[in-house]
Amino acid sequence: MKTNETRILDCPWLDQHEKWPTGCESVTAALALGWLGYPVDPDFFIDNCLPRAPEPRIEDGIWRAADPQDFYLGDPRTPDGWGCFAPAIRRGLERWADLCGEDLLVRELRGVPLDGLFREEIDRGYPVIVFATMGMAAPRKSRSWLLDGGGAYTWKTPMHCLLLIGYDRGTGEAVFSDPLAVARTRYSFADTERAYRGMGSQAVVVERRTAGKR
Repeated sequence: MKTNETRILDCPWLDQHEKWPTGCESVTAALALGWLGYPVDPDFFIDNCLPRAPEPRIEDGIWRAADPQDFYLGDPRTPDGWGCFAPAIRRGLERWADLCGEDLLVRELRGVPLDGLFREEIDRGYPVIVFATMGMAAPRKSRSWLLDGGGAYTWKTPMHCLLLIGYDRGTGEAVFSDPLAVARTRYSFADTERAYRGMGSQAVVVERRTAGKR
């Protein structure tokens, strides 16, 4: 592979600021479906597909909440929403496919390095829903709570979800459709890898099972 190789998919973009200030996961899911040719409203995804649970609360002086791996905590339409991770978005996309009668394969990825996402997904024409941080800042520990189902969880901040759409090996940058920035936002490989790994190297890819557009 040439060191200056560039591959960027022409994916859609949405600005989450006004309507979905903490809804990056749902907006990014809509962007991934948009790439497949489905015009999806993030509000429909939030109301009908996204697994949700209340935001962390104090009970008897102890913080408690559901597991953000499995549920979005809070309301993504407000600044006080928290977020969720790959298992919740995979379930949401599967729910969307069931509701809409579409034959989609939704793959949850764990532990795939950034370059693996380039080679195994972008090069095959699939954008990737990536869980990282705002601006690819270094993740840092935030609030901890007891999980409703048992165990404990420590939230990391500033959590963000965005769509990986390509790479530029000449400049050493990953390219994203970032709902907090612009349609083709670039972050260095090093910063992206640090943020992505810090959030558990989690990603989701959605594709058609049958032949069709894209």
